[in-house]
Amino acid sequence: MTPTAPITTRAPEPAALPDGPPVTPTGAETWHIVPGPRTLAGTGPRDLTYTVEIEDGVDAPGFGGQVDAILADRRGWIGQGRVTFRREIAPDARPDVRISLTTPGTSRALCGFAIPYDSSCHVAHRIVVNLARWVRGAHSFGGDLTGYRTYAVNHEMGHVLGYGHVGCPAPGAPAPVMMQQTFGLSNTYLAELNRAEPGAARRVEPDGAVCRPNPWVG
Repeated sequence: MTPTAPITTRAPEPAALPDGPPVTPTGAETWHIVPGPRTLAGTGPRDLTYTVEIEDGVDAPGFGGQVDAILADRRGWIGQGRVTFRREIAPDARPDVRISLTTPGTSRALCGFAIPYDSSCHVAHRIVVNLARWVRGAHSFGGDLTGYRTYAVNHEMGHVLGYGHVGCPAPGAPAPVMMQQTFGLSNTYLAELNRAEPGAARRVEPDGAVCRPNPWVG
């Protein structure tokens, strides 16, 4: 009998979108404001207004409430005592930032695709939350979809507040919320990915440090 070669399964690329439920691939490239309460979170001197929006053509019940809960948690940005978040709900609202759940096709058009993996971003006065990531999460968070969603909102809000990307500070440490945890938890891996994005290569040192996933600011 001829021996057979062992079957090996290759681990998925850390930055790749995990398998999961199907998502709407493209929408109307317009958004509607999600009805909800006028929430107020935090006591900081900077008053930042936001709307919660969903791209037309997408059904995502519960998105608004989840965003509100993330921003109101003291483990997030309000815990630093520097900002107050205030949600606007009027159809003609003109907030400081629009938190917009957006199809993968529209997300790619807005965020760019220099790093060829689905991601969210902050562009102009909009946080683009990629629907595919919202539904499927990221390999770095395993099956913790709630943790990943929390991270995604906090990370992009960090950009609104003026923070840039950072690397893992030490092996085994909790990842900073401004680390690109959607793509991975290894500094070396992220540094290699960032070579595809002009001006980004120096943000993370390829020093081999690997962090643990962490959705919170503190």
